[in-house]
Amino acid sequence: MAGVYIHIPFCKQACHYCNFHFSTQKNHIPIVYAILKEIEINQKKFNNKNISTIYFGGGTPSIIENSLIKDIIDKIINKYNVKNNCEITLEVNPDDINKKKLNSWKKIGINRLSVGVQSFNNALLKKLNRTHSAKVALDSIKNIKKIFNNYSIDLMFGTPGSSKDTIKKDLSILKKINPPHVSIYNMTLEKRTVFYKLFKNNKMSLPSEKSVLDQYYLILNELERLGYENYEISNYARNNFHSKHNSNYWNNIEYIGYGPSAHSYDKMYRYWNVSDNKEYIRLINKGKKVYEKEKLTKTEKLNEYILTRIRTKRGIDQKELLKTFNIDFFKEKEKELNLFKKKKLLTITNSMISLTRKGKIVSDSITEKIIY
Repeated sequence: MAGVYIHIPFCKQACHYCNFHFSTQKNHIPIVYAILKEIEINQKKFNNKNISTIYFGGGTPSIIENSLIKDIIDKIINKYNVKNNCEITLEVNPDDINKKKLNSWKKIGINRLSVGVQSFNNALLKKLNRTHSAKVALDSIKNIKKIFNNYSIDLMFGTPGSSKDTIKKDLSILKKINPPHVSIYNMTLEKRTVFYKLFKNNKMSLPSEKSVLDQYYLILNELERLGYENYEISNYARNNFHSKHNSNYWNNIEYIGYGPSAHSYDKMYRYWNVSDNKEYIRLINKGKKVYEKEKLTKTEKLNEYILTRIRTKRGIDQKELLKTFNIDFFKEKEKELNLFKKKKLLTITNSMISLTRKGKIVSDSITEKIIY
């Protein structure tokens, strides 16, 4: 099985924290036609034709015409063997949602929505430069629930102006909504963003480390109390409403990406498409290669396994490592693992290694020490 990722590089405006590739251009047709052509010619020669998930990300896929989304889905179905129960996710912004669009998305095969709410606080939404208000977000979710039973709400913590109180209010609203899936991300300061420039010029402050930790533990405790499974560091689900597509990433499943800046992985190589929209269209129309690739070494594959598995509830399986890479992870990393276990950052039982609640917040520091 494999997943398909479609990058739709359009947004109404730039969010102040985001460094993803996008354009505010309103003519979406040339890019979509180039994506359709890329799917058709299959430059990367992916052999895995069985598709279990399709994910439209961006950018903001919900701003393009529904007919164009349908064209892409139809092309994938025509080109690949798409499972009958294939999870097809569309990332959406609350201000793009109305009943007509929701019904249309459902009709063309979308069966899961990922809603970019980020906050239910109007002051914070304004700071983030989001295009919707809290009311618009709540109204959109109300409409979604009438048509889709599988949807996720994206929220953020650690943003400028956020606090334990603002998170508490977000969680209170979330409790009333009762979504099947929630993704909550700690905002990171990325280069080439408005926030980065403001922070570097001392024109913006970020919450203290203590405040961010307080926000994180509040989220973790409250969502677990509400019955959500924290199946990956930033993701929470009820009743097995896990994101199948994202779970593919964490479980070393192949995926192929189409569109400007899209990435692909076939267990042997990593691929990444050119980012510039005009260059992407030009290369596709000339029949030229739109991607670069690198062959993964055994060490890189091993590190990929460690970096992705440690983020999940299941964790790292020593037996899998021994079978796949012929290494005794416990023996080779004994000093580091015992230190983290002593600090109560890792749980080690039988052949499994997983993060504790305390370890989740410092997962990056842990992986730095246990990769090769």
